[in-house]
Amino acid sequence: MGFFALTLRWLDWKAAAAVALAALLFNLFLLPRFGRGIYRDAGASRDTGIVSYAAMVLILIVLFRDRYLPIAAAVWAMMAFGDPAATIAGRLVGGPRLPWNREKTWIGLVSDWAFGGAACVLVFRFVAARPLEPEPVAMLMGGAALFAFLESVRSGLDDNLVAAPPTAFFLAWVSAAVPAPGAGGRPGVWLALAVNAVLAMAAHRAHAVSLSGAIAGALAGAWILAAGGWGAYAVLWCFFLVGTLASKAGYREKEKRGTAQPGRARRGAKHVAANCLLAALIAWLSPFQARWGIVFAACFAAALADTLATELGSLYGDRAFSPTGGGRLAVGTPGAVSWPGLGAALAGAALIALTGAVSGVVYPSDAWIVVVAGFSGALAESFVHDLGRRFSFRLDHEFANAFNTFVGAVVAVEIAASLAKGSFYFPVERV
Repeated sequence: MGFFALTLRWLDWKAAAAVALAALLFNLFLLPRFGRGIYRDAGASRDTGIVSYAAMVLILIVLFRDRYLPIAAAVWAMMAFGDPAATIAGRLVGGPRLPWNREKTWIGLVSDWAFGGAACVLVFRFVAARPLEPEPVAMLMGGAALFAFLESVRSGLDDNLVAAPPTAFFLAWVSAAVPAPGAGGRPGVWLALAVNAVLAMAAHRAHAVSLSGAIAGALAGAWILAAGGWGAYAVLWCFFLVGTLASKAGYREKEKRGTAQPGRARRGAKHVAANCLLAALIAWLSPFQARWGIVFAACFAAALADTLATELGSLYGDRAFSPTGGGRLAVGTPGAVSWPGLGAALAGAALIALTGAVSGVVYPSDAWIVVVAGFSGALAESFVHDLGRRFSFRLDHEFANAFNTFVGAVVAVEIAASLAKGSFYFPVERV
């Protein structure tokens, strides 16, 4: 089915969306009548992967329409060729398992990147109908690496839903990059590494992070400091310090309630990756994006809003309810919200916005965007968790944390771009 991505060279987005919608309806209602033999579970009423594949193709075409259709085609090629290559290589070759997901292998990850990257470059070249230059190839191979990594993450959702949207937004954002103003106040790499090594050792000795968290935090902090400067580094530390204090506050009481973070609330490498990976990527793009600071701060605003909502809401919230149905839930139920938790989430987003404004990462007039985006990211995680409870699926905890930073970033991009354009910003386009 991946070869149908080549038709985007001739079809406009409306015709392509109509075909994708027809494929989705076919997979939903007709294929179960005679095609269950190709399902992973022949006894299932529908195959989640087959349905989500068609749904994601439709979403990509609608969101990345007109001049962005080559990007939709490229990500379609990653789904069509990278994912199967990873499965085949993983089963036939085997080999060492990934430390973050023992169900998947290194050879599968590399195969996903290699085959998905090659396919997306060729499909992009054909659909765009223009010669390739080194920069687009590097961009596409970087996108394929992001796609392969996201597919390897344990999430609780189908891989197509997890990997395709962030990769497409990444490619569109990079392709629309404009030179940013000169970024002052950025230390060299060696100074950034030295500063973070010292601070990571101090955090480890203070029992704020585990050994893996100290190492991962030092690397993430050095990356953000070197790429984004001291202002971005201040935002990172605001998130870390306030989030750590909130996790340790009332720890014994939260242990009694069963809502305490394990390991005495010491953060590990997986926590660093979930909360900092997207922000670190955005900091790396800072020389090319004039408005990167809003999006960067929104990632940490969503992360801190979610942390404070969970930690303080479970400590002070005696009554919790479902954000999708309004019914009463036990405090600590995934997705449950409380009024103290919502207030803490709003305060966390506002604190990051204030830090970003004071440190020069965000213009003071744009700070409200960070607050709205951060609060939206935290609320989105609660909605998805609650939907999972109601429809019998469960998000992995670290994936859920990464999800809220992604939502915060997307909301920030949407608001900032809509204001710059003077109208609703849809789909992705240069502003």
